Amino acid sequence: MPPAPGPADAAAAERRKEILDAHEGLKERDHFEVLRLARDATDAQVKDAYFRLAKRFHPDVHHGASLGDLRDKLEAVFIRLGDAYEVLRNAKSRASYIEHMGFAAPGEAATPGAQEPPPDPAEELRKAEQAIRMAEKLYEKEKFWDAIQLLEPAVGVAQGRMRQRGRIALARCYLKNPKWAKRAEEELLSAAREDPKSVDAYLILGTVYKERGLRSRAFSMFQKAVELKPDHEEAQALLAATAPAEAPPPAEGGGLIKRLFKKS
Repeated sequence: MPPAPGPADAAAAERRKEILDAHEGLKERDHFEVLRLARDATDAQVKDAYFRLAKRFHPDVHHGASLGDLRDKLEAVFIRLGDAYEVLRNAKSRASYIEHMGFAAPGEAATPGAQEPPPDPAEELRKAEQAIRMAEKLYEKEKFWDAIQLLEPAVGVAQGRMRQRGRIALARCYLKNPKWAKRAEEELLSAAREDPKSVDAYLILGTVYKERGLRSRAFSMFQKAVELKPDHEEAQALLAATAPAEAPPPAEGGGLIKRLFKKS
């Protein structure tokens, strides 16, 4: 009969459960939920919550073999806490986040029995486009999680070129997490279907396939990108790098692609 767990084992098991609970559903939680705050929390409460939780879930705080396999989850929680704090600690960014997430203003409550007015399509479209522009800026600042939170609902509302921009930006954000590579591929394929002239969609797809070792798929994507934009230097270089040893001769009028495969 195995010995009963001692105090140290019980403490480790409790910390393990705490980490797993914090990580579970992390993607679905908004910034307030991540910091365990009400939406009318004061600046002081936001700061206190962040530093308390950051200390609790800092990856370097948890030692021991029993918790070693949870380091990736700890890092995800710790990074998510930081992202939430960066948005909520600033009044302007907090107000913008609340607006884009569609939260009620602090203290605002729905009147019992009152019916919500139907959304204004033009206003919804404007907000979606604004969210995509903001997400692109967040991507540049490496705030990928925040960008995803804005892009996922916005892509379903936006139209035309802005929808394409949203899909490309969302795919780029997904690619920052290796576990979401399939999501990124699906988003890029959707972008290419909606706009067969999307050079960015083919170029990024080609890069994804190249990194997976799928050279023929990568070559096909780079080939489409060059056909659409023959002077695209990056696409030209990637096409040449993934060209098969015995490439079939291109059709007449192939332009740059024909020259690439022309025998010397």
